[in-house]
Amino acid sequence: METEALERPADLTIWRTAPVPAPLAQPARYDTLREAIEAAAGALTDPAKQPWIITEEGEILSPNWIRTYLN
Repeated sequence: METEALERPADLTIWRTAPVPAPLAQPARYDTLREAIEAAAGALTDPAKQPWIITEEGEILSPNWIRTYLN
């Protein structure tokens, strides 16, 4: 991933893996991909949450991609 992409807006959606009585996941818009990744890192601490990011370019970043990037 190019460094400039980290400074572009991105959408983060956190899906739940366990059935819960909650509304459907809604994406949250972040000013930068860095901010979205940081927020996703917090969600990864809960095994019932699966964060997915869509970049401004339309690239879809899976929970595994996010984990790999953070490590």
